[in-house]
Amino acid sequence: MQELWSSASYEPHLLSLPFAFAPAAAFVIIAYCLVMRGEPNLRAWLLLHICCTLPLFVAITLSPSIVSPRVADMWFRAAAAFVPMLVAGGVGFQFRLLGKHREWRWFVRFFIGLAIVWAVIGLTTDLVANGVRWLPAGLWFGKAEPLAGVALLCVVINTAPSYTLLAITAIKSKPSLERRQLRLVFVANLVTYAALPVDGALSWGIGFFPLSWLFAGLGNVLVLRALLVEDLLRVRAIDTTAPRLVLHLAIAILLGWVSLRLVGTWVPWWLATAILALSFASVRITMAVIGLINRGARSAESTLDRLLNQLVARARPLESEPEIAKLFADVVELGIGSRVDVLIAGAEDYSWSTAAGDKLADDAAPDPLLGGWLVEQRAIVFADDLDLKAPEDLSALARALFDRHGGRALIPVINHDELLALVFLPAGTRRVRGRELRFLERASERLGEALVHARMAQRAALRATLARQVELAATVQAQLLPDKGPHVHGDVTVVGTWLPASRCAGDFWGSYPLGGGRVLVAIGDVTGHGVASSMVTAAATTAVDVTVRRQGRELDLVQLVRAVDTAVRRVGRGQLALTCFASIVDPDASEIRFVSCGSTTPYLVRANGDLDLQALVGRGNPLGGGGTLSPKVLHKPLRAGDLIVWYTDGVIEALDPVGEPFGDRRLQRMLRRLDRGHLSPLGVHDVIYAGVAAHRAGRARDDDETLVVAQWQPKEKSR
Repeated sequence: MQELWSSASYEPHLLSLPFAFAPAAAFVIIAYCLVMRGEPNLRAWLLLHICCTLPLFVAITLSPSIVSPRVADMWFRAAAAFVPMLVAGGVGFQFRLLGKHREWRWFVRFFIGLAIVWAVIGLTTDLVANGVRWLPAGLWFGKAEPLAGVALLCVVINTAPSYTLLAITAIKSKPSLERRQLRLVFVANLVTYAALPVDGALSWGIGFFPLSWLFAGLGNVLVLRALLVEDLLRVRAIDTTAPRLVLHLAIAILLGWVSLRLVGTWVPWWLATAILALSFASVRITMAVIGLINRGARSAESTLDRLLNQLVARARPLESEPEIAKLFADVVELGIGSRVDVLIAGAEDYSWSTAAGDKLADDAAPDPLLGGWLVEQRAIVFADDLDLKAPEDLSALARALFDRHGGRALIPVINHDELLALVFLPAGTRRVRGRELRFLERASERLGEALVHARMAQRAALRATLARQVELAATVQAQLLPDKGPHVHGDVTVVGTWLPASRCAGDFWGSYPLGGGRVLVAIGDVTGHGVASSMVTAAATTAVDVTVRRQGRELDLVQLVRAVDTAVRRVGRGQLALTCFASIVDPDASEIRFVSCGSTTPYLVRANGDLDLQALVGRGNPLGGGGTLSPKVLHKPLRAGDLIVWYTDGVIEALDPVGEPFGDRRLQRMLRRLDRGHLSPLGVHDVIYAGVAAHRAGRARDDDETLVVAQWQPKEKSR
């Protein structure tokens, strides 16, 4: 082995230079795969295939320069040992590229294991290759043993299925970028393996010159073209860094080597380091200048750019969100040839609808906890990346969302911290890469802008119909709402406050003992704020009071909601709507029953080792707006010590001085970081409001803020 690395075993020969073409191309592919951000599984198979070709390439490259037959035998023995492994890697790459890796995984695994056994036999015995002979062309070449024929047979059996499938798909599939990629891969592999019979015959003494290095080098060049031009591996992100980095390193290393050769070997180490640094810097500056010139020269507008402009122009006059979503899907289909699915988030509640305007069922809609994480991503999310990217507490929710809608990828459409829509790329569609993927992301941004514009127009029209605001009702409203508390009702303690944006608020809350230890907690938010909203608030509060007094212990949440709806309709005359969340905390039944009418989603905080945060998800229409009312009573189990946090949208929409909202996700993080040993309604209430106030940093409230915290904590009975 020491002889293998000894300089005395080699004497440089010019004939080695043309053979270096093949390993040079292989090293470029390896460098590209290592620095890019593409599909990890495809990269792994391609790296296995290319790395296993290196022993053969290096052996042939060094063959004219090797002096010792023993050293030549070592190199060709290693080359022969790794041939089945390089073939198995190429087959695995082909199956993965075709999407058939699951059906053929047993086949690939069997031949990978066989290739490992073969490598061990080839490296440790003389059963595969034994000795070398000197060719008339002026280089060494290995001699094959009878067992090498078995290896050749295994190569044929291993490659037949994948080559057949690849050829059929590349020839019969519809014209597309993916078909061009498959054809390039097929031709590249066909060229790479074309010389195996020639070199195989040469190892048995037939022939006079090896050709595998030439065909394999040409095959690697075709693979490089598929990588750089056809975006073969660029399926996870738009990545232009990898090819530039590889080119930068290659040119910089060459320039540094030439510079050191010119100045000679006499230079001190610090000067050599400076020369190398200047070489790298000069290449970087040159590439940057070329990039700037190239960027400035791009004036032609592409078809995808024109489609984006059409999307913006045609969406501008639209005020219906389903119409905008349908237009977006049509334009995207023209651009990438695949129909995307669009889910639109409700502007006033947590409901979701399709591009056709149909409401989604509760089990098909995204969970509110998942929405906060998607807002933080602000980038395309792939289904097979969820295990790496999604937090543990959200991974199952994200996986279920993808399964329900059959998506391979989704793009969250976001405005500031508000999730407006989700764009799903269906699982059955072809891969979208490069320019098409960039087009899809840019089109999603335009969709968000159009939805924001439409909602702003809708809100402006609604506010134009509101009654003028008068501050005279502030005193009356203050008398109708309870003070902060704490309000103790048996084993249930309630703390709550409301802070109006103006003197008259559109929010209300209340806690009502029902007997038997049960407590009703109701919270609501009327559209806007001011006198008109305060009048509706007064009517809603009165309706709740009257219903509680009439029904008492037999209070029914559905009847309560219907009574409030009637009162809001009568006072608001269909111009004002009320979002409401009514819940009954029942210690005896160890549960909370609740009805949501377009309200924000409260949270259940449970100290169970680590804090467990659960959303009390309920969906329904706002009250008083004239829509169909179909309240649904939901249940959630309670444990002693559990806290419930209710709030209106003014809390999570509180803006800081630069206009950044407080956000649902920030509230969730705050609740998860509570001190488990000191969970009290008053303490949690004050911590949340302190966080909201710190976020506003002195900015005036734009909306009313109401926050209510309750806890069921059984008291110790005196003996």
